[in-house]
Amino acid sequence: MERRVYRLDLLRALAIMTVFTAHSVLSYGAPESLAWLQFGGTGVDLFFVLSGWLIGSQLFKELKRYKDVDIKRFWIRRWMRTLPAYYAVLIFTIAQLSLTKDDFSIPWNYFVFLQNYDYPLTFFTVSWSLCVEEQFYLAIAPILLFLSRFSANQRTIILLTLLILPSVFRDLDQHASLYETHVRWDCCIMGILLANLKYSFVDFWQKLLANSGVFLVVGMVLYCLFYVNRIVLDSPFSDPSKLILAFVFGGWVVWASIESGGRLYGHNIIMYISTRSYAIYLLHPDALAVCKRLFSEQHFLVYFSIALAISCLASEVLYRLVEQPIMNARSKFSWSCSRSELNGREVPSRA
Repeated sequence: MERRVYRLDLLRALAIMTVFTAHSVLSYGAPESLAWLQFGGTGVDLFFVLSGWLIGSQLFKELKRYKDVDIKRFWIRRWMRTLPAYYAVLIFTIAQLSLTKDDFSIPWNYFVFLQNYDYPLTFFTVSWSLCVEEQFYLAIAPILLFLSRFSANQRTIILLTLLILPSVFRDLDQHASLYETHVRWDCCIMGILLANLKYSFVDFWQKLLANSGVFLVVGMVLYCLFYVNRIVLDSPFSDPSKLILAFVFGGWVVWASIESGGRLYGHNIIMYISTRSYAIYLLHPDALAVCKRLFSEQHFLVYFSIALAISCLASEVLYRLVEQPIMNARSKFSWSCSRSELNGREVPSRA
């Protein structure tokens, strides 16, 4: 099992809590006094950077060690991590809607992660971001294997081009909605780009780490100002572009990639939220739907707390019964364990 990096878990916890807060405000009716908190929906973009960094680090590490990428193994391991919990929630939701709606038909595009190109979604609306990630997972391993033929400088230029492309597509209005993958991969590519710098430009990466505290502080100040911009009436400034967010969150990930020593205050809470963040993301819309029906007259803090409690309770069940067992099972089979685990099992020939 890979060792966890606390600071990255801290960012995962921050990402899910900002998203949860934004959706709670929307579910509550988005009163003007709270509407600015909906900017927390950008926590999804932070998740994208973290995902790009995680899989980028894995793939570049594999390239460095083995000179290639086992694409099939990568896909299997990612699918065993992400698909079981998703399908469990999807099937439960479809069963519920089939029993309660007269005109409901099974949306087959949800089973192959294409619903983000068929917007607006009529249910399970948060699944658009899962489509972005799954489509990205499908493409990135072959892309990086292809880019391994190029020099480090050429590879970096190509990745920078991929980073800019979504902005070009958005500016040219080449999309039906802003939930389509080709206009939302900025932050995913930023994570990949950072991993590329770590493994291909060691000296430059060390300079980034030396200034990581500055990146964190500047990024946090900017992020807070983005919230303030939502508060100010008739502000002349618009929300930041996804490309700007990619750089802000990329700076945070540089800081978070440094392992911190010791157990900080609130460590157990942070780790709990982080490890259950995927389950919370999948299930919190249902918790908010329950609260909207039963507790809509309560003060927002009460509403928020009840919804969070329901989300955590439901996610604990999903995590323990579905996510954790299948994640652990990956190391038990030769076709799903990591390459390092596979090599550890191999017995050297005596010939």
